[in-house]
Amino acid sequence: MIKQILLGVLLALSASVWAHDIEGVQPAALDQPRINMHLRREIKGKPLSAGGAAKTEESTINIQAFLDTGASGILLSGKTASALGVKHRNAKGAKSDVAVRFHDVGVGGTDAFDVSEKLFIFIAPYSTKSEPDEENEYPLSVGPMRTQISSGAGLIEMLTGGLDVLGVPAMKGKIVIIDPKPVDKFDDMMRCGLYERGKVKVPPTDRHVKLTYVDFKPFTRLEPANAEGPSLAANPMIGPSPVTAARNAPAPQTPSVVAKYKGQEVSGTWLLDTGAAASMISTKQAAKLGVTYAAGTMGTDNARFEGIPKDKQFSISVGGVGGTKKAAGFFLDALVIPTREGDPLVYKPAPVLVNDISAQDPQTKETITLDGVLGMNYFSASAFVSQEGLLPDIKNMTVGPFEWIVIDEPQAVLGLKLKK
Repeated sequence: MIKQILLGVLLALSASVWAHDIEGVQPAALDQPRINMHLRREIKGKPLSAGGAAKTEESTINIQAFLDTGASGILLSGKTASALGVKHRNAKGAKSDVAVRFHDVGVGGTDAFDVSEKLFIFIAPYSTKSEPDEENEYPLSVGPMRTQISSGAGLIEMLTGGLDVLGVPAMKGKIVIIDPKPVDKFDDMMRCGLYERGKVKVPPTDRHVKLTYVDFKPFTRLEPANAEGPSLAANPMIGPSPVTAARNAPAPQTPSVVAKYKGQEVSGTWLLDTGAAASMISTKQAAKLGVTYAAGTMGTDNARFEGIPKDKQFSISVGGVGGTKKAAGFFLDALVIPTREGDPLVYKPAPVLVNDISAQDPQTKETITLDGVLGMNYFSASAFVSQEGLLPDIKNMTVGPFEWIVIDEPQAVLGLKLKK
């Protein structure tokens, strides 16, 4: 019995000694991974071109898209789809053909999208040197797949001209390699590529986080219900599946993310979201740590917390599927990410917005809310961003903690190479 107690003490001490502390992370990432792609209707067909079928000086086949593990599908902006002549899917069998509508959930709530014709997607790595011009410069292809097409409305569309997103359906069976180091210069962007597993030299990683892939398709809605919707795939999360837990089925014993604040701690399952510049914790999880919004301020331009000094809070407008809204944030004392090596990554302090991303199964009415979202500010260079006027104020810029980020979808592992 004494030996067992001593062994437990030694293991606890060992875990404490070998935990790797990461300090200085700020609320917003300075960049997010991008990828180059073009579209074809046939695997050996001609690429769709924004300047017409023939390649001219003014036309282009390339789409610069965000590589987003938080996106269950592939999203084309209304502007991109229109420029390329992408056809919208209609519901066959109806008295009059009507557009298929797909309802998805995101950071701003729910939103509706059109569905595209079937397309093949050709993919090339992203760097700032140049974008690929010729169709043979895209070594990877996936498909055929149906994409989501945004309506062209909303603030993000107006400000940016529309965002194009390559989500997890394109990553099935593939490996993602991200080089975040260029962002440390604060005037450059990260490099990113999507590759066939076994056909690329993978950079060495020394910390590995087990991922749980979760299917959120039951929480989407299609009109008409029997129509063919967009291509969807499961998203990577750290911790046990929240869907499995919600349905009272046995959950795999995947280690959870742990948030700590003022002597309290809470465990949860967090979405690994390369498309998120900032990280988030749910209102329920935050409340367990003693952090709540001041009455009537949640979701307003004056979002703030009770009991936290003003200079210890921040706020950011977060946007994506469902629109844009303002959320308040604070600094956890620590955020602990479990690793396969047994020495967790401990971010201290750890900035998080408090925001709920909820989804409801239209059939069962079951609702789930994500415990948290792990954004790119924990993986690349980050900064403290505030916006009192028209232009954001960017300060406290901090270099990223990793040399390489590798997401191995078939093995369900996030690999990280710590800087020495």
